[in-house]
Amino acid sequence: MTIAVACRPDEYGRAALAWAAAHARTQHDTLLIVNVNRADPRLDGGHARGDHIQDLTEALKADGVALEVRQVTGENVSDAVLFEVEQAGASLLVIGVRPRSPVGKMLMGSVAQSILLDSQVPVVAVKP
Repeated sequence: MTIAVACRPDEYGRAALAWAAAHARTQHDTLLIVNVNRADPRLDGGHARGDHIQDLTEALKADGVALEVRQVTGENVSDAVLFEVEQAGASLLVIGVRPRSPVGKMLMGSVAQSILLDSQVPVVAVKP
């Protein structure tokens, strides 16, 4: 089976990845790391650079975790994540969540909220 994790290069993405990797290790599942950027990767803080991905994958592979990395570009991050999850046939999706004010949620929406509401597979929301 495959466990997908939506991963950004920040503390929330690292928390989601750590939980997903631990779960994949215990279940002997494959880990799918999905990193989505909205625009030019050089301008998007959510884009994981090559060295960041290499560091993550080397450590996980050394721990015996089978994995795949998909870095994609999409205007709607939640739709892009859910598309990759569906394409991979993942049975679980892990996301990192951050605290947000009610006004911030109303004005800017929430990728995590969209994923939680629209996902066809169970979602685990992890806080650092």
